[in-house]
Amino acid sequence: MKIKVRYFGQFRDLTEKTNEVLEVKDGITVEEIRDFVRDLYSRMASKEEIIVAVNGTFVPLKQVINENDDVAFFPPVSGG
Repeated sequence: MKIKVRYFGQFRDLTEKTNEVLEVKDGITVEEIRDFVRDLYSRMASKEEIIVAVNGTFVPLKQVINENDDVAFFPPVSGG
């Protein structure tokens, strides 16, 4: 199935992309897509904290992703 993936913050720099469409297995979870992207981009592999949103909502790692979902990767946010 195909899903749209978007990268924000430092992940744009690490992937050298703002977005792309990925072909992934049916029933893939948020945790699995995070690991899939880490495998695609070795510079992201070392990043422990990756925040993932599906269709604009932050979801649990076990959430299943559906075809045509919009998956966004964010670096951790800090502030004061």
